[in-house]
Amino acid sequence: MSVVYFMIGVQGSGKSTWARANARRLRAKILSSDAVRNELEAQGIDATNESDRVFAILEERLGAMLKRGRNVIVDATHARRRWRERELVVARTYGAKVIAVWLDVPLPLALERNQHKPGGKLWGERVVPEEVLRGVSRKFELPEVGEFDEVWKM
Repeated sequence: MSVVYFMIGVQGSGKSTWARANARRLRAKILSSDAVRNELEAQGIDATNESDRVFAILEERLGAMLKRGRNVIVDATHARRRWRERELVVARTYGAKVIAVWLDVPLPLALERNQHKPGGKLWGERVVPEEVLRGVSRKFELPEVGEFDEVWKM
């Protein structure tokens, strides 16, 4: 049975760092919404307002990997249930076990880490506007068993 690990946390919580540090141990391939956005921008498409397109690509890739029996880490904010529900449907369609990896980081620490990102053109390295990060934090919906098979709180 494949396993899908859903990274969950506000920007600056360490999701991508955790995914990179644990992918080999979990024998998992990382699918990142930031990487998809960077691919679109390399094609000359401004990915700022392309969330539907980004996540359609991510879901398609997730299904293809699960069809091949792979374990997958899905690296995106996933801070709201509706932001993760379509990927959960894909995972469950393929009979995968779904685990939430929730990086429960205090907002001041996430804000500090965000300010120390390298900046630049690449998604994942950009500094997220503080009001956006605060908004995601304010409307954060906790992952729960029932929605996921397991919840790992880090």
